[in-house]
Amino acid sequence: MPAGVGENARFLADRVDEVGLCLFETQACLNYGPADLPPDLAALPLRWHAHLPVDLPWPTKSSAVHPARTAARLALAVLDRAAFLQPRRAVLHPPEGSPQRQRRLLAGFAHHWKKYSHIPLLLENVKHSDIHGLGQGFLQDHGLGLCLDVGHLLGYGQKNLLFSSLPEQAALVHWSAPGDGDRHLPLTALTEPQLQIAAALMERFASDAVHLAEIFNWKGLASSLPVLDALAQPHLAR
Repeated sequence: MPAGVGENARFLADRVDEVGLCLFETQACLNYGPADLPPDLAALPLRWHAHLPVDLPWPTKSSAVHPARTAARLALAVLDRAAFLQPRRAVLHPPEGSPQRQRRLLAGFAHHWKKYSHIPLLLENVKHSDIHGLGQGFLQDHGLGLCLDVGHLLGYGQKNLLFSSLPEQAALVHWSAPGDGDRHLPLTALTEPQLQIAAALMERFASDAVHLAEIFNWKGLASSLPVLDALAQPHLAR
């Protein structure tokens, strides 16, 4: 809905179990106060996870002594604004660049994150990183989890991710139809081939994975829930 976090959360409280809090812009979120994140949200019957900023200042020089420390500090400061909601997970977009650069920066980010936070940190597959390209065992080696975005996988044709063992590791799954790229359309817009891939993926996800319809209007989200429920039925029955 075109409203603040409070209005949207209260609207969703009796309709869903968990909400993803989009903290996309670093400075704007650092400026959040009680009017932006009302204290009474903690009393709502909701679980929360947080999406960290997408504009973090990743270092450009490979010689940085503490790679990504500033980015991690800012991300932690942003997340602290929502600490009273007790978010269960935090989602991070990998930085752009070569796999080598991504590995170096993410390793530094994860090291600093774990020093100051117990909240699990999940990497999300995006256009410039399918996560598979980070290398086998990278997530486990650095204490990271996976947020698998099905819309991104479909829209960007991330076959290496699809045919890897990573989907089974996903702790959080984002659902949307990609349209002609990354449009976060309702699941009713999935094509038949996309539905087949989605159903096959659902069979592979862990039973305790959290599923989020990442669609930014209620009408589209509501129309997607029956599709998501239908995709889940064979998974629940196995």
